[in-house]
Amino acid sequence: MAQTGDKTQECGRRSSQNLHDNDGKTKDYQKEALDTGMSDNYRLFEKVWASSTEDNNLTLYGFRRFKTTHLLNLRLLEEEIDRLDHQIYQAGLKLGIALTPTDRLGLKHCKKDEWSLRPEEIIDEKLIQKLRDLLRQYDDGLASFAKIMAMETCSMLDDERQTNLRTDLSLYEIYNTRLVRVDLGPRTFQDPFHRRLHKYLRWFRYWKLSRQSSTDHEQGPPSPIYRDRSTQKWSYQNTTVIADVMWRVLVALAANVFIVVPLAILSYQSSKRTQLITVSAWIVVFSFLASIFFKASNQATVAVIAAYAAVLSVFISNGPA
Repeated sequence: MAQTGDKTQECGRRSSQNLHDNDGKTKDYQKEALDTGMSDNYRLFEKVWASSTEDNNLTLYGFRRFKTTHLLNLRLLEEEIDRLDHQIYQAGLKLGIALTPTDRLGLKHCKKDEWSLRPEEIIDEKLIQKLRDLLRQYDDGLASFAKIMAMETCSMLDDERQTNLRTDLSLYEIYNTRLVRVDLGPRTFQDPFHRRLHKYLRWFRYWKLSRQSSTDHEQGPPSPIYRDRSTQKWSYQNTTVIADVMWRVLVALAANVFIVVPLAILSYQSSKRTQLITVSAWIVVFSFLASIFFKASNQATVAVIAAYAAVLSVFISNGPA
C-alpha cells in the first residue's frame, strides 16, 4: 500500500511538472509570437515612415496603382451584376406586358429561360438592396479607376531606393511596375510622341541597370537600411521632367525648321508660281505632322495650320513681283 501511495504521489508530481512545463512553453510561444508581431509592426512602421519623410518627390509622391487588382475587382462586380441583371430581365419578360411600337431595347428578340422563376419569386427587398450596393460599388470603382489611369505615372525603376526594397520582384517586374504621381496633373493632354519618349527613357534606364545586375548579383542582394539616409546616396531618374524638357526642345526645333527653311527657300525663288508650290507643299507636310504628333482638338489643329499658312503667305505677298 505504501509503494502504491508513493507511485501515486510520484505520478502526481510528474503530472504537475508536465503541466508546469507545458504552461512555460505556451508562455514562451505566446511571447515569441508577440515579439514577432511587434517586430513586424516595427519594421513596417520604419519602412513607411522613411518613405513618408523622404526629400525626393519620386519616393514621397509615388504610389502603386494596382492596375490588375482594380480590373479584377471590377470584373468580379460585373459578373455579380450580370447575374442579377439576367434575373431581372427574365422577370420582366414573364410579366407579359405588350411591347412598345419602336421596341428600342429589342425585347422581342430576348432569349427566354424555360425554367425561370416567377417575378414575385425573384423581385424582393433583398435583391433590390443587393443590386443597389453592387451598382454603387461598380460605379464608384469605374470612376475611381478612370481617374487613377489618367494620372501621371513613373516606373518603380526610376527610384533606386524603392527598387532595393522590393527584393521579391525581378528587375523586369520592377521595370513594368508603375507608380502614380499624386503631385502632378493628369496626363490626358500629353501628345502620343511625348508618351513614347517617356517610354524610351524608362527602357534606357532598365537597359543600363540590367547590365549592372550581374555584378550586383555576385556581390549579393542589397540589405536596405533606413537609418543611413544621411550617408546613403540613391540614384533617381525623374523621367517625367526629362521627357517634358526634351519634348519642348524638340517642338521648338521643329517649329524653327518649319519657319526658317521655307523662308530661306522662298528667298531664292523669283517666280510666284514656284513660291506658291513651295508654300503649298510645306503647309501639307506641316498639317500632316501636326495632326500626328500633337494631341489637340480639330479646331486647335486648324488654327495652328492657318497661322502657319498666314506666315508663309505674308512672305510671298511682300516679296518682289
